[in-house]
Amino acid sequence: MLTKTIYVIIDIIAVIDIIFTIRALFKVKAAYGKRLMLTLMVAIIAIGASIVVALANNAFAAEVAYCVYFASIDWILYFLAGFCLLYTEHEKTMNKLAVPVALIMAADSVSLFANLFYGHQFSIYEKTMYGTVFYQTSIYPFYYIHLTVAYLVVVLTLFFIIYRIAKSYGLYRMKYVIILSVLLLVILLNLAYMAFSMVLDASVIFYPVAATLIYFCTEVFVPRTLMSTSVGRAVDNMSEGLLLFDINNNCIFANSFSRYRFGIDPENYDFSCEPIASVIDQLDTDGKKYGEVEYIRETPAVTEYYKIRYTSLTDRKARPIGSYFLIRETTEEVIYRHEIEEAKINADNANRAKSTFLANMSHEIRTPLNSILGMNEMILRSADDPLIREYADNIKDSGDTLLSLINDILDFSKIEAGRMEIIKTEYSTHKLIRDCYHFFEQPAGAKDLYLHVDFDPSVPRKLSGDLLHIKQVLNNIISNAVKYTKEGGVTVTVSSQKLQRDKLEFVIEISDTGIGIAKKDVSILFDAFKRINEKENATIQGTGLGLAITRELVKMMEGTIYVDSTLGVGSRFRITIPQDVADASPAGPLVLKRSAETSRYKESFRAPLARILIVDDVPLNLKVAAALLKNTLVQIDTASGGDEAISLCRRRQYDLILLDHRMPNKDGIETFKEISENGMNTKTPVIMLTANALSGADEEYKEIGFAGYLSKPIDINALEAMLISLLPGDKVELM
Repeated sequence: MLTKTIYVIIDIIAVIDIIFTIRALFKVKAAYGKRLMLTLMVAIIAIGASIVVALANNAFAAEVAYCVYFASIDWILYFLAGFCLLYTEHEKTMNKLAVPVALIMAADSVSLFANLFYGHQFSIYEKTMYGTVFYQTSIYPFYYIHLTVAYLVVVLTLFFIIYRIAKSYGLYRMKYVIILSVLLLVILLNLAYMAFSMVLDASVIFYPVAATLIYFCTEVFVPRTLMSTSVGRAVDNMSEGLLLFDINNNCIFANSFSRYRFGIDPENYDFSCEPIASVIDQLDTDGKKYGEVEYIRETPAVTEYYKIRYTSLTDRKARPIGSYFLIRETTEEVIYRHEIEEAKINADNANRAKSTFLANMSHEIRTPLNSILGMNEMILRSADDPLIREYADNIKDSGDTLLSLINDILDFSKIEAGRMEIIKTEYSTHKLIRDCYHFFEQPAGAKDLYLHVDFDPSVPRKLSGDLLHIKQVLNNIISNAVKYTKEGGVTVTVSSQKLQRDKLEFVIEISDTGIGIAKKDVSILFDAFKRINEKENATIQGTGLGLAITRELVKMMEGTIYVDSTLGVGSRFRITIPQDVADASPAGPLVLKRSAETSRYKESFRAPLARILIVDDVPLNLKVAAALLKNTLVQIDTASGGDEAISLCRRRQYDLILLDHRMPNKDGIETFKEISENGMNTKTPVIMLTANALSGADEEYKEIGFAGYLSKPIDINALEAMLISLLPGDKVELM
């Protein structure tokens, strides 16, 4: 009785072990996990049947339990074979054999249970051992069919496992060998049971052991071994060096990068060897225990650059267990960085060369243009003959066109340099549109084109924004519309869309009946220095910068610009610019008055008691400046160079000085510094009068100490406005 009790206890422990293994298998996502789970579930049935056999008190109960047990063995082997085929990557084979083998197993199970009626498989007899009655089986020849079926499944499974072992290598071969070993152990125990006619089937005890071994091998040992080996190989093959040290600073590992690059032998390597010694010294110098250090190694062929990181190693409880060094070569990065720095220097040099070229070009063109337009202005002031005035107006128009081309290039330079500023002022919407209309009324009329304005009366009377740049945007678009339209005309539509209480989108659409733009060319329309259909449009003036500048200005004002065009029909530009509302009352209908004949010049002030000094190395420029200010009655002294100006400033005090920048010997800046330090004009406002109109020039002049800045050609209105603001108030009489 004690033997049976021990056997039952062992079987119960086996069932508990199987249940825990099944629970663990729920985490296995692979298909073979389900097969192994089914195997263990049937094993529980088999163990239960063996317990019934052990505890049976009559032959019939033992016979029923034996039928259940033998049938369970069939299905254990069936599901175990399925697991083995899936685990050894024979899924297609398993799918083909699953149904036929299941039918055979089902037939064998039915035959086993039929033994209860026909007694053709085995018979039950009593055997007494140690004073305890056991029920055992006496096997008939028909039972060997059951054994044949079972072992054919086993042999077939063994064949596929051995085949996979033969085709595999390394760790993958090992994991299949483990499964083969477990399967053979099951077979040997069953053979032992039959060979020695054991009173109780000891193989049932192995089911939980086998399940545990299989689970441990497939889900723990093999994956960890694979990971350990793979990580080891990956670390050894990586393109960085890795050195591992234990807690006593003994080197325990050096990957191939470290061994090949630095000749490191872990057995003879410590913290006194390079490159680690230099890293430790540098960290000590920097007051750090761990960190990253740049390391340079000179070789006969090349200079090598590395970054070496020293880091501690800790266990899960943050206790130190060692340290490691990660060595990363940065030679290519350093070379690339040097190339980038060199390229940046070259680009900066090229940009400075471009700026110098633009400054030279600006100066060389603006200097004679200043004389031309200045003398032409004197003709317009003094001539009464209409024909002469017409000639002078034509000269002025051509000069303005040339100046516009120069300004396009300089504006683009400012935008590229990020020196273009947005300056908000209040402006009248009526005046903005009316000024644009009057500016293009004559050029449009000269080509027999209509210029129509459709102004929404509900647009606010006054807005706040960058009036100068909005005008420039509109002028660029309308100018192109007039230039590229031969028949018909140009329509300007003005409206607004409310965004917030004090903010709206100012919407301006400019449409024309011109030559239009092909769809393929729209994408390059706003590119700098590109003109569409250059051969056909060769006679049309322009730099190809107008629209590029327009797009950048609109973007700077946080607006949008959209173009819709059809080749041969015309184009429509839609511009939206967010603006603050200064006066929300409706502007009402726009009244366009036709421009009258050009009015005669009238000075804006007189200052007969004021004395100014004009300094320029070009005699004609001195004549132009003096002539432009003649009607203001200002007393004017002139100097043709820096030394002459300095000499005059030592003898006489002036109310204001106009000083040219580029002069031989002493230039304008050198002259200004000497005047501001010595003589009688150290506090006299000095205006820089120059042909240099590049980006940032005004800021640079103000930083030096100049009171103002005017570019050539001289705008008489701007000049008079600056004189009014800088001359002593008691000497200025406004007209």
